[in-house]
Amino acid sequence: MMFLLIYVSYLLLTVSEAFNETWDLDEPCQIYIQRFAEAQANMVRCATNYTSPPKVCTNCIDQFIAFKQMEYDSHHLDNVTSLDNTTCSNVIYGNYLMSYSWEISNSLTKNIWEKSRCSSCLEINWDFMNRNSSINYDEKTIQFQESLFEWRDCVTNYSDTLVGGNSSTICQSCEAPYDKLFEFYWKIYTDPGVEFCIDVETTMNDTMHIWHNVWKCPDDTKNDRHKDIWMLGGTVITFAIILTMFYGGSYVQTERAQENLIRYSRIDAPRGQRSRLVSSSSFYSSPGTSVFTTASGSAHSQG
Repeated sequence: MMFLLIYVSYLLLTVSEAFNETWDLDEPCQIYIQRFAEAQANMVRCATNYTSPPKVCTNCIDQFIAFKQMEYDSHHLDNVTSLDNTTCSNVIYGNYLMSYSWEISNSLTKNIWEKSRCSSCLEINWDFMNRNSSINYDEKTIQFQESLFEWRDCVTNYSDTLVGGNSSTICQSCEAPYDKLFEFYWKIYTDPGVEFCIDVETTMNDTMHIWHNVWKCPDDTKNDRHKDIWMLGGTVITFAIILTMFYGGSYVQTERAQENLIRYSRIDAPRGQRSRLVSSSSFYSSPGTSVFTTASGSAHSQG
């Protein structure tokens, strides 16, 4: 019974293919569309496999080059036509309301490859005509990979010491290669004119996470101690300067106040005619009189 079902399915498939040759307007182009679809599918599969963490730039290069080569070929199918003499390139990209091939290609190129900043880690020298495209890795990416592998080799050598969650041996033995890796990465990362591809960034983030959060390895204690000493010394000096300025200013103000007080205390009391003031009570008691001063200095009232 099973054999009969398989045989019937085979016959139906054969008949369907025969009909396709008859009524499929774009049948001559289908073989190129299928090859293009396979290249796209391989790229999608690779990107999906390396999505966590995202490492398309360093792990899907062959698939991306093969996909772009097929994309180039599909744009140059000028000598192959459909049954109505439309070029297969136009069949794929311009003959219908929507081109799934174009949508998928655009997404793979723009949303996967370019958003991953792959050009920051490698350069592809395209040679579509001869089907001989080549790759040149960026120098900073090569140096990062070398430092990364050096640290990983160290961790591998001491992996047996992780039994029971004790990571102190790895932290001590592999501290030097880790510091070397981090210092190189940080130097590039803080340069505003240079950037890494997302592969390097996610790899470094995972490396720092497992080093500090999983294995609980501390930072470089010697450097941290020096930083703490410098920070403490700077704080003490700043505080001393502030106190000196505050008390110095207070002392100067106090000295000036004392000098003014002494100077004012030495001034003699006013004497002579200007000191002879008319009492307000005598003035207002006789509002019709006037006051004048004689040569002897005595005051007389006049009605």
